[in-house]
Amino acid sequence: MTLEDIAQIYDASEHPDVKSGKSTPDQIFQEFMSQWDSQEADGIVTFEEFCEYYEGVSCSIDRDDYFELMMKNAWKL
Repeated sequence: MTLEDIAQIYDASEHPDVKSGKSTPDQIFQEFMSQWDSQEADGIVTFEEFCEYYEGVSCSIDRDDYFELMMKNAWKL
């Protein structure tokens, strides 16, 4: 998928820093997007890059049910 594809479905408004007023949705989106396209900066996010990103994220979340909720909220699943 392309970075543009991700931009169409990622909802930064559910991020804790946005909810607390610490950051704007646009700031969170830009930070989030900088994590993608990690193996080769070509504007394409491969399945491997996607899995690599979420492998790191999942390590910092204690419970599977919270990780699932986070994924559903972020990707509007």
